[in-house]
Amino acid sequence: MTSHEPVAPNMALAPASNDHSPDRSPDHYYPDRDPKNRAAIKAARHLSAVPAAPETDRGTVTLFNGARWREAVEASFDVTIRCFTPTSDPDGHAYYSLVSDIRGDRVVCTPFSDVCDPLLSAAGWREFAAHLRSFELPTTIRPFTNPAAVADDSFEVRRELLWHGIDLTGGAEAIWDGLKTKLRTSIRRADKSGISLRWSTEPADVEVFHRMHVNLRKSKYRLLAQPLSFFMNLKDGFGDDMALLIAEQHGSPLAAMIFFVSEDVCYYKFSASYPAKYRPNAAMIMEACRQGADRGVNLLDMGRSDIEQTGLVQFKQQFGSIERPLTTLHYSPANGADNHRGAAVSQTLGDMTQLLTDPTVPDEVTAEAGRLLYRYFS
Repeated sequence: MTSHEPVAPNMALAPASNDHSPDRSPDHYYPDRDPKNRAAIKAARHLSAVPAAPETDRGTVTLFNGARWREAVEASFDVTIRCFTPTSDPDGHAYYSLVSDIRGDRVVCTPFSDVCDPLLSAAGWREFAAHLRSFELPTTIRPFTNPAAVADDSFEVRRELLWHGIDLTGGAEAIWDGLKTKLRTSIRRADKSGISLRWSTEPADVEVFHRMHVNLRKSKYRLLAQPLSFFMNLKDGFGDDMALLIAEQHGSPLAAMIFFVSEDVCYYKFSASYPAKYRPNAAMIMEACRQGADRGVNLLDMGRSDIEQTGLVQFKQQFGSIERPLTTLHYSPANGADNHRGAAVSQTLGDMTQLLTDPTVPDEVTAEAGRLLYRYFS
């Protein structure tokens, strides 16, 4: 396989979390909200698993706690992310947003982030949870490993997910040796198919990725894509700590992945591709593992997947990845502020999304719809 060194000399590895878990349109059926499934989901909250990154009883710092991610979200979606520091835990902090838009008022911890652990002690979490409930608004929390948050039964489980990560401390060869023969053969096919991989930190390639991203989300998932400005704001903030891995065949882009590096973790956050007979995704993940291991990164964070996305989950598992359950928690205030207007607007947004992602709609129109409407999907 032809592979070129990343342009970015400071990259520990190019990370990401593929928009692999597509954002759900408001009109989608959620299996995890079905009463028949809630008992199993509640039990999953208490499963033990290997931590994604250095984990403490105060939670885990990830890409999404960092200022560069938060600032890009604020600049792109016109939200303010607030920091809460409890008096009982002055060294701790947690982030949240008060969102007020056409869907109504709500609290999100935090918008447009896979997870955002409250970095708090048990006492600090109790104070933060009370602070959130004091707004008497529908509240969504996306914890990662904080044990107090994950086990808090005052919040309802609304979504069941899985997190995966690849341990890079043993080196890329150890990962390769652990792959099944069928997967190795698939990875080798990239070279035989005339596919080359190249790393880039150029803004022009962010635009190449975004065109693929819009097309994939429209054609495969019937979803709108994040606006190009979001990716450009991320590029401005992360600089060479955001890199793209692009697969090309005969000079034309075939697939692309976006990775971020934060501390000693590489995050695989977004991926996109055009329809093709051969999909080089496995070869691209293996290349990311090689680059990460060579540059001293300890973990390739593969991000979250919906539990029912069995194909995606199996794809991540075949690299010998660590797995742990994730849940999205929700608080519904007693005053009934989980209002009917918000539900009605969400239904309308879902209907509009279906119209704007119809195969007859040009990609440029779908991209513009994402620019205008994606902010309401927090």
